[in-house]
Amino acid sequence: MLILVRHGRTAANKAGQLQGRLDQDLDEVGVQQAVAVAAMVLGAGQVDAVIASPLQRAQQTAEAFGLPV
Repeated sequence: MLILVRHGRTAANKAGQLQGRLDQDLDEVGVQQAVAVAAMVLGAGQVDAVIASPLQRAQQTAEAFGLPV
C-alpha cells in the first residue's frame, strides 16, 4: 500500500502563500502535525520506506517517522 503524506505547516502556509520550491522549515504547528501523522501511519501497520522531497519542510516531516529517509 502506498500512503502519501503532505508536509506539515510552514509560516507561508499559515499566511496563505504558495511557496513552490522555496525551502522553508516547518513552524511549531507543522512539527506537531508531522509527529501526529507519523504516529497515525506507524500505528496502522508496518512502514517499509519513507521517501521525501529534498525540501526542508518535507525532510522534517519525513524525519518524524524515525526511519531512514
